[in-house]
Amino acid sequence: MLKIIRSIVFNVLFFSTMFVFLLFGMLLLPFERKYTFIFWYYFSTTLDFLIQKVAGITYTIEYEGDPINSPAIYAVRHESTWETLVLIRHFYQPIFILKKELLLIPCFGALSKKAGAIDVDRENGVKALLDTVKRVEQAIAAGHSVVMFPEGTRVKHGEHAEIKRGIALFYKKCNCPVIPVVHDSGKFWRRRSFLKYPGNITVRFLKPIEPGLSQDEFMKRLNEVFYSAVDDLNKII
Repeated sequence: MLKIIRSIVFNVLFFSTMFVFLLFGMLLLPFERKYTFIFWYYFSTTLDFLIQKVAGITYTIEYEGDPINSPAIYAVRHESTWETLVLIRHFYQPIFILKKELLLIPCFGALSKKAGAIDVDRENGVKALLDTVKRVEQAIAAGHSVVMFPEGTRVKHGEHAEIKRGIALFYKKCNCPVIPVVHDSGKFWRRRSFLKYPGNITVRFLKPIEPGLSQDEFMKRLNEVFYSAVDDLNKII
């Protein structure tokens, strides 16, 4: 019963806060993009505060290598809504690759576009992919890091999903490191679940995969390190 009450309080505060923030954020649309990045930073910080203090979900970040200070592509494991909200503030002015449908959400879509979000139209095949590659190249060239979820959808904790090959094309064309990021958020914030489970999420920034590999070699390396790290996190009780 306590868990249910806690989840009710959290969800009311969570969605109310998001609604107010997004409405306020619309006032920033006429101004420079830098203010939208500041908005997303404080949006993430505020929601993280609620998640920790009300839902009882904390997190620890671990780095396998030294954090890099140059543009890169971050390939992030996707298990829940948590990583799409909290991890924003751990990247400097990030450009996110999102499903086209997400940018149709009122307020959220407009503010995401203002921050340079790159939408993926899966129905237009090769043409859409080539357009996405061009926009990713432009983002990297402008000094931004690009954040994407290479599995393409949320994956249940403890399970694996195929990593889409589009990331290999981004890797080749942009000539920059790809940094896999794994976590176990789905253990505490389950997909389509009203209940939230207190606990500590482990987030691991794995060693960068440096440019220079062929696309096939890159995909083999990414799959190996990504899913090995996911399996390792699954062992944490």
